[in-house]
Amino acid sequence: MLGILSDCDGVIVDSEVIADAILVDVLQTAFDRTDLGALTQDMFGRRLIDIIQLMEERAGKVLSPAERIALQQQIDAEVAERAPAVPETAEVYRSLGLPVAVVSNSAFPRLRRSVERTGLLPLTGAHLYSAEDVGRPKPAPDAYLHAAHRLGLHPRHCLVIEDSLTGVRAARAAGIRVLGFLGGSHIGAGYAARLIEAGAMDVFADMRELPDLIATAERTATDLRRAGGK
Repeated sequence: MLGILSDCDGVIVDSEVIADAILVDVLQTAFDRTDLGALTQDMFGRRLIDIIQLMEERAGKVLSPAERIALQQQIDAEVAERAPAVPETAEVYRSLGLPVAVVSNSAFPRLRRSVERTGLLPLTGAHLYSAEDVGRPKPAPDAYLHAAHRLGLHPRHCLVIEDSLTGVRAARAAGIRVLGFLGGSHIGAGYAARLIEAGAMDVFADMRELPDLIATAERTATDLRRAGGK
């Protein structure tokens, strides 16, 4: 049995562009500055709480733990309600007939609400895993190893769907095959090559391509096992 371990933001919901806009707007108010757009570069794939703390360093203002949590909750709530579903993801995942877990660096309330809004919660059930569950966020392998364990599967019997370099590296560190997804509105030119360089075995931009890619990956894995057994 193959298990699908899917990232959330940029794969299930097209949230990155909206999240960046909300992030800048909220943090500019919090830090009383209007130049934070330039300071939020290179944040893709990080946990929101880590982004807030990094922005404190860059903006030269220290927030209290309560202020930090309040900002995280405000941003997460807005993103979870405003980010649209990525076209065809829910339909394709339901059609696969495979167990699906969603694994994210986002805080659990945002993760759950995003999955719920796409209609995938009946498919995933309790298999929603935030970095909060395991302590170390992606690119550490912990979250993906945790999800595979909870599905009752060895990592080699799982396949990760990721859109970020951080997530691809996490999957590879866990010893899990990974496909790079390019369907989010935040993906720019040249990003496919970067995902392949990070360890993705293939990339795709239309979720309807996934069943064929899974079939190819499984045939390749079977051929390698047979060759290794000779």
